[in-house]
Amino acid sequence: MNTLFDEKYDELFTEFNRYIIEHPEFGKRIPQDALIVLLDKEDPAFNSENLRRSESYLKHDDLPKRSVVYVQVGRLAPIKSRLRNPRLLTRAPDYTMQYR
Repeated sequence: MNTLFDEKYDELFTEFNRYIIEHPEFGKRIPQDALIVLLDKEDPAFNSENLRRSESYLKHDDLPKRSVVYVQVGRLAPIKSRLRNPRLLTRAPDYTMQYR
């Protein structure tokens, strides 16, 4: 569970950070120094583990009465390639000669 949890948490945290960068008005609604707890409505096991971890963190937190913000992540859009106009080559191009 820990490995799966960690992988999912890392992915959601990365996507959450991207969302904040693209939607700064959303980020402004989060109090400074708040603990952000990501929740997935479709994954009760993930939620349970993340709530357990955040409660454990708060017990040993150096900032008493830290604000906690729960973010229901919704759904992730499909991952899309960002490549534009890739080409298949039958041999390495000349510009790669310096690396051989």
